[in-house]
Amino acid sequence: MEMSETENTATKRQVWNAGRSVGAKRALKPKQIWEIRFYLNQRRRLRDRALFDLAIDSNSGVVTWCR
Repeated sequence: MEMSETENTATKRQVWNAGRSVGAKRALKPKQIWEIRFYLNQRRRLRDRALFDLAIDSNSGVVTWCR
């Protein structure tokens, strides 16, 4: 029985997340959120700031009072 190309290459590859922490991470603290927003504002990264705000707001709305 022959091995297909995908089976052969899958055995040679190293796992990309070996030894890394996976799963849920700790929530950001209000100070960390403020620091990220300040950093993005200082560098005039408006798109990144908008995406960051969207992610924070859509994350159950718990931390929206930090603004």
